[in-house]
Amino acid sequence: MAPVDGGHLQAPELVDDPPDAQRRGRILAGLTACIADKGYHATTIADITRAARVSKTVYYAHFRGKEDCLLELYSRASDRVLAVLLTAADDARAAGLPWRDTLQAVATAYLTALAEGPAVARALLVEVPAAGPTALTLRRSVIDRYQEILGGIAARLAEEHPATVRRLDPALMLPVVGGINEVLLARVQRGEAARLAEDADLVAALLVTMLQRAD
Repeated sequence: MAPVDGGHLQAPELVDDPPDAQRRGRILAGLTACIADKGYHATTIADITRAARVSKTVYYAHFRGKEDCLLELYSRASDRVLAVLLTAADDARAAGLPWRDTLQAVATAYLTALAEGPAVARALLVEVPAAGPTALTLRRSVIDRYQEILGGIAARLAEEHPATVRRLDPALMLPVVGGINEVLLARVQRGEAARLAEDADLVAALLVTMLQRAD
């Protein structure tokens, strides 16, 4: 993710070539900057349009309100970080990494992606859960995907390394995801979202502990 004027980041996928897509991307980047500055709940539509350098007319041509804008930011950012998880696992497999190193690579890639966008990380972990029922429904679907992706990685490692990796009940992936999110939330609430990658070893250790066979 690259920096933008007035904010900490702008995900590359938020801005496309067509003018309408550019305006929509600027609005999303404007919300990102506002979240970094004052948090979602204190942010107004006027704040977003000022940060995005668009009129309210343009804003409402793209979004019904503030929550609608947050939901799109959350959806796009979630798609990106979950794709990072999959790519890291695939790259580790292609490189023939040992299973513990694969989990380290996955944890590092995921947390690094979040750390590159501190305001988006805050939106993902803090703002969306408190935004309302529609946001909670979307968050639930994202958590389900997160759980499914990690479960798929775990199942593949168990198949490829049966002597050292145990098969994990898919239902156990939910508390694993919850535990990881709590680690990240604590970091973000301390105002250290840009340092999330420092928790990669802890997250990897949690995954290893869950998956390794007992001696």
